[in-house]
Amino acid sequence: MYTVIRAVTSESVTILGFRDGAYTGYKLASLYSTRVRKLVAIGAGEQVPGLRKVILDTNEAFRLDSLYWKKQLALMPQPERLLEYWTKLAYFYNNMVASKALFASIRCPVLVLSGERDQNAPLATIIAAYQMIPNSQLSIIPNAPHPVFLINFPAVWASIVLF
Repeated sequence: MYTVIRAVTSESVTILGFRDGAYTGYKLASLYSTRVRKLVAIGAGEQVPGLRKVILDTNEAFRLDSLYWKKQLALMPQPERLLEYWTKLAYFYNNMVASKALFASIRCPVLVLSGERDQNAPLATIIAAYQMIPNSQLSIIPNAPHPVFLINFPAVWASIVLF
């Protein structure tokens, strides 16, 4: 991502990231403080091994929304590898670290934003990240799950505009 930023502009940038994109934003803001002006991090809180266990279950996903997943499989170049991908993704999330060392090193303003009922980034982890980032603001959207911007875009946008 940093290579793209350098190729596009010599100015500092505002980054908006959701889940993986938010963790990428945290890392970029930490490593390249002069290039990241502001960061909006949605649905990504503190993450340390053992804090919680991420279990990705393809059978459960298909049971919950089979039409969606049939469409997704049709778009995939290697749909037979979905289970392999999810297994590796779960391993990644269960072993990655986003904690005080990372958050305390971020110097730009950060809006830490989440749905109150985010099942992927529990509220306690969001608040912990907010408290560890020196120049942060917090926005919690009531009753919203992980895809908070799909559920209540007006509230998310209002928070971003105020930031």
